[in-house]
Amino acid sequence: MQRYLLFFLVFIFLAVGMQIPVYATSQSEAEDRFYTAINMKDNAEKVNEFINLAILYRNISFDTALLCCDIAGGIAQQINYTEGEANALYKKSLIYSNIGSLVKAIEYAEDALHIAETIQDTLFMAKVHYALGNLFNDSDSIYLALDHFRFALKIFQQNKDTAKVAIVYSGLGNYYKNISAYDSSASCFHRYLEYSTPGTNPKNMAKILGSLGDIYLKSNDFENSRKYFELALEQNLMTNDINELATIYSRFGGLEVALVNHPAALIYYDLADSIYRKYKIKEGINNCRVNKSLLYLEQGKYEQASSKLDSALIYYKDENLPQGMIAAWLAKADIYRKQKYYDKALEYCDSSITLAEKTGLLKRLEQSLNVLISIYYDQGSWKKVSAALIRLHDVEDSIYNLNKSVSIADLMIKYEREKDQLKIINLEVQNLHLEYQKLQRTKQRNAFFYIGSGLVILAVALLFFFRYRAHKNQVIAEQQIKQLQEEKKFLAARFLVEGQESERKRIASAIHDSLGVLLSTSKMHITAIKDNNPDNQVLIDKATRQLEEASSEMRKISHNMMPGLLSKLGLCEALEDLFDTLNESKGLDARLEVLGPKNRLPENQEIMIYRVVQEMVNNTLKHAQADKVDLTLVIHPDELDLSYSDNGKGFDIKEIIRKKTMGVQSIRSRVKFLDGIINIKSSPGNGSVYRISIPLETNRGLTSV
Repeated sequence: MQRYLLFFLVFIFLAVGMQIPVYATSQSEAEDRFYTAINMKDNAEKVNEFINLAILYRNISFDTALLCCDIAGGIAQQINYTEGEANALYKKSLIYSNIGSLVKAIEYAEDALHIAETIQDTLFMAKVHYALGNLFNDSDSIYLALDHFRFALKIFQQNKDTAKVAIVYSGLGNYYKNISAYDSSASCFHRYLEYSTPGTNPKNMAKILGSLGDIYLKSNDFENSRKYFELALEQNLMTNDINELATIYSRFGGLEVALVNHPAALIYYDLADSIYRKYKIKEGINNCRVNKSLLYLEQGKYEQASSKLDSALIYYKDENLPQGMIAAWLAKADIYRKQKYYDKALEYCDSSITLAEKTGLLKRLEQSLNVLISIYYDQGSWKKVSAALIRLHDVEDSIYNLNKSVSIADLMIKYEREKDQLKIINLEVQNLHLEYQKLQRTKQRNAFFYIGSGLVILAVALLFFFRYRAHKNQVIAEQQIKQLQEEKKFLAARFLVEGQESERKRIASAIHDSLGVLLSTSKMHITAIKDNNPDNQVLIDKATRQLEEASSEMRKISHNMMPGLLSKLGLCEALEDLFDTLNESKGLDARLEVLGPKNRLPENQEIMIYRVVQEMVNNTLKHAQADKVDLTLVIHPDELDLSYSDNGKGFDIKEIIRKKTMGVQSIRSRVKFLDGIINIKSSPGNGSVYRISIPLETNRGLTSV
């Protein structure tokens, strides 16, 4: 054993000292392996090679990964290699899960499980059951996840695989959290911590600690909540996991709201929001909007709260996120209840109740019914309060029965685990004396060797540290150079765009002020000639009409280059004029709605936003064959949300982006220039929808129109 350890230390020293490179499998290497595997003889080795290739191609080419699974499965069927056939189906399920196609992923996982059951491969069955538990946990059929997790847990416990037992407990904890069974969820997460080894992935550990803090917050155990949030933050800072770091800041904000420390809560929400916006994580941005709206609701700032919720609801509806929709609807209902607009409050409350029942979210249904009771109570509708209380009681009974069944199942699992532990303890007691004697014999012999090994490891660690620090400094310098180059490109593009708009404005003014005057003067002269020379009246009338057409075209060109209303009255007036023109001259049903204060923006920002809308309208007129367009502007103090849609023939977004058509590229580049976020949804025959969020400058001191 000592000899093997010495060889291992020497290998580490050589690997670090000589900087042996290790490269990830590239696409060309994967292709070489693919063509080599094609020429192999049909046997189990070939099946396993194509299964390994499917995993390699999972992040390179979705279609090629599926092809590798199909080849492996087909050969496995021909040679009657049942384990290979089941494994190919399982890998196919993972590939579909990787792209979020849950229905397909569940279908192939269940096929793999059926084959594994026929050959009674229990470890493979446990692996597939765990995968199915996670898939159902993310689907609408969430309650189907529990039995799969339990089966996987039992098999891994029997095989004393503590690492996989810990992983299954994390899945169970997420399941119970999703159905709002918080006591059971906390129990499972604590068991994950018990079974985890010192080498456990810090990212997974951070997620579990954060979930525990969240559960204690929902249970009003603020001391434990802060404790686990702080532990999670330590792990996140170690791993630099941006998304989880923002999540833990949001959770700290929720804790401060519960403690009625609103200034601290707003600081945490702003920290999370800044991270989400920097990395353009849309779900996080909208979750922050809901969190801030709840904070504004606590402070009685109803208009600010409602505005945040409106923007978040657009995203949750587009992405079909029931938890987010229910939370936003309940907050809207509470806003209208406090303002005594009971009909609107009931409307939002009914929507949340319907969706909670449809998706089986019992805790959300309980929250919705409590809000409904508050509305009826404020109205003085005592009969409706009574009926809602009965309904709430039934829901609470369902939650109680669910928690009871969960607790019973957990006790059974704990009992079986403790029986296994007792057997292990008995075996350990029998071997303890022998191990102690062996330890005494080898203790003195190994002392010198371990001291020497420790010195070698220390030397290797120091060498590795200094080389790592040098490499890190080099990487940082390269990143700084790259950032400076990007900033230089951005400034060049900014100056180019600003110069173009300035030149447009100058040319439009010149055309209007000089050419327009010349045309008007010419028309006056021709009219005077007509009065003095009636013999050439036909030619003079024709010349007059042509001059009028030239004047009209001149005004159109000047207006397109720089609308006068845009520079004089601002963005909102210019857009209203544009949509009036569409209604009057283009035969479109064009609708414009502006929500929020119509303050003037910086001139460059107004011009860019107008050009974006103008380009979307031009695309509709040229290509969409639409008869209806809608534009909604939601203006917040720090952000402008723009939603544009038409009912035209639509287009294939991937194809348009691949071809880099000028229209869409112009829109995307102008939005990027404004540091905005754009989301385009369209498909052939289904019209087009553009959603754009643009950050606005605060404290700009501009007057309202």
